Amino acid sequence: MRISSLLLDHIRNHGRTEIELSAGVNVFYGMNGQGKTSVLEAVSLLAMSTTFVPGSDLSLVQRGADTALASAFCYSDLQTLYKVAVRLKPGERKDISSSLGKRLSPQDIIGEIPLVTLSPDNKQITAGAPQDRRRLIDSVISQASRRYMKDLVNYRRILKQRNALLARGKGDAAFPYALIEPWTEALIDVGAEIVVRRAEFIRDFSEVVRSTYARIARNSEDIALLYAPNVLPPELTECSRIPTVLEVRAAYQEIATARRREEKARGVTVFGPQKDEAVMMVNGGVARECASQGQHKTLLVAIKMAEFDYLRDIRLETPVVLLDDIFSELDSQRATNVLDLMRSDAQSFVTTTDPGIFHSNFAGDSRHALFSVDGGAVQREQ
Repeated sequence: MRISSLLLDHIRNHGRTEIELSAGVNVFYGMNGQGKTSVLEAVSLLAMSTTFVPGSDLSLVQRGADTALASAFCYSDLQTLYKVAVRLKPGERKDISSSLGKRLSPQDIIGEIPLVTLSPDNKQITAGAPQDRRRLIDSVISQASRRYMKDLVNYRRILKQRNALLARGKGDAAFPYALIEPWTEALIDVGAEIVVRRAEFIRDFSEVVRSTYARIARNSEDIALLYAPNVLPPELTECSRIPTVLEVRAAYQEIATARRREEKARGVTVFGPQKDEAVMMVNGGVARECASQGQHKTLLVAIKMAEFDYLRDIRLETPVVLLDDIFSELDSQRATNVLDLMRSDAQSFVTTTDPGIFHSNFAGDSRHALFSVDGGAVQREQ
């Protein structure tokens, strides 16, 4: 996928910015706070319907403006034109349109522009809490599978409704808990589908991560990515076994019955894929607990490179790569591996305070471009 032109209208400190982009590496440089990352956020909004920066999407709307708009013209690897636009307005749902139609939902555009993002916040994937790794898994699978994305959206709706009923019944002996049973059945049915799809993904993805890490670390370390679904019997997933949907449903039914009293007392759902973990191991130890700083960085780069390969192979479309201010975080060896990814056929968007990255690696090649960013104004220099 290639984004040929990009429009930012009242996004953060950009008034109206129109950018004609290179098919290769696009480097945006300038001082901090000038609007470099906002360009990448606009791409993320168009690909994933949300920014990759933590916080509300409405924070993208420029202060004092009523709405914000991002739009782009893109071409697939087969040179098919794809147009997409997302408008944000406080108090209203996102207005999404694309070549597929108008008044679309986020589910309709996610995956059309396969996207891989690497930023300093991504360090939580290897060092943070379980939800950080679940977010990675859900993001990658959702870009690869529309069915999974729909199941995930449906599951979140069911979980929200079930939790609301449990909260209403907390401490109320007269509450008719039969009201919860249909939501329990729905939670189990959709949750089982999610668990099986995650197990299949981690089995396949872990091998890509392992080989990528070995290439970066020159086979000096052993890593593994293991699935640890919440409260399921270990025999269902031991030795990378993929459980069936029927097996997961049966296990969840038993758990729902056994923990009914606990749920009544706590007023919240205590089982399900919203509590799953993906355990990352380095040399037999849990990465979050024992990996060195260098191992964390190598593992993160390996995961992102594997994510690129996985999405390209599944979607049969080259992902767009966003690299937000990462070169200050990487040593020369890891930076070289990221640069190798940028030198592939992928279109890349890079932010930096140092244009030397461009001059040292990409200057003189018409496939790449350098842009200065100052106060929301973007100027192409090469």
